[in-house]
Amino acid sequence: MRTLTSSLMLLIAVLALAAPPTKATPQIALLSGNRCVNCHVAPAGGGMRNDLGWFSWYDVGIIPRESDALSWLYPEDESNQFFDDMVSFGMDLRVQSTRSFTSPDAKRATFPMQATLYGSFRPVKAMTLEGQFNVASLRTAPNSDVRIRFPGQRMGLFSAILAPDPDLPSVRLGLFRPAIGIRYDDHTMFAYSYVTSTTRRNYLGPDWGEWGSELTWESKQWLTVNLGIFGSEGLSQVRLSDGLNEVSAVSGNTPTVTARAVFWPKAFEDLYNGYIGGSVLVNNDYRMVSTFLGIGITDYLYLMADLTQVSKDNVSRSTNVTTELGWSIWDPLIVYARYEVGNTSFEQLSDDVSARSVIFGSQIFVMPYVELRPEYRIWDTDLPGTTSRWNVQLHIFY
Repeated sequence: MRTLTSSLMLLIAVLALAAPPTKATPQIALLSGNRCVNCHVAPAGGGMRNDLGWFSWYDVGIIPRESDALSWLYPEDESNQFFDDMVSFGMDLRVQSTRSFTSPDAKRATFPMQATLYGSFRPVKAMTLEGQFNVASLRTAPNSDVRIRFPGQRMGLFSAILAPDPDLPSVRLGLFRPAIGIRYDDHTMFAYSYVTSTTRRNYLGPDWGEWGSELTWESKQWLTVNLGIFGSEGLSQVRLSDGLNEVSAVSGNTPTVTARAVFWPKAFEDLYNGYIGGSVLVNNDYRMVSTFLGIGITDYLYLMADLTQVSKDNVSRSTNVTTELGWSIWDPLIVYARYEVGNTSFEQLSDDVSARSVIFGSQIFVMPYVELRPEYRIWDTDLPGTTSRWNVQLHIFY
């Protein structure tokens, strides 16, 4: 373990390099007071950004778009919507450079985390057709034709959203991610994974989706309610261990039922923003229960926490806790510290497996549509000692 002085020096270095975002993430919901649907086409957030979500990124950068260095690079775009706002486009490209924490001799690897193209079409005001294609799912292993995918990951997702009246629930039909928990934009977080003695494995991979339908009620500014029923083809690909053997999280394509409720309180003329909620996913003896809350001071600070528990009878049970504190220093700059704890109980093992992670990081918007996310991660697992690593994510978006 590095000394306290060394860790503080590293934190200061991260703070010195840092820079914050104005985007549609849980952190920005707390800093701006916006709900997920305010910036995304999908009611539960994630995926295609609407006009407000796109505009919030429009000119966020240390080097602004109108500077002499960049003016030639950016068109005179005023929106991501075209043809009288009927058609919209977007994208997210994420690349990570990291080293495995399981070996001190691990080599640094750089690989795509996400390469997703979005599109939406609104033929009438009451209907939106949206979809995405995951280009990264075409990636193959070295010297092999085998494609690299997470269990349950889809090559593409698409849905129809019907919202004939703002006072009534909207209906979403198709192949998409059910509204459960909070949609985090960092795929390395603990929330939807479980720890083993040597690694962290995903319950829900990036671009996971199921065939199904979902009702969303948001007529009150302070409340979001989601109810859904889905298949489980994606979840059936997830493998769980009881300590000796592996089994599927769910059997076949049995129905999956989901429910989620989020309250969005505000106070003192919107100076303070918050959310508090919970969700549940149930498929026979497989259950995922999440509770989450956050509080933010507009344009300044946020604090958020998440508790997610996943269990399958006679196989395993996991509990993950995440807390994150962030400070919006400047319009293109946010710095944060995150602490995560994961604990997994395997039916055939006498002792639980646990891991802890401390992360100091920042989001640096170098120029419009380009974000760097350097992080210093300290891991403490059931393996002897602790491991520390520098990691960097590059995010290019539209």
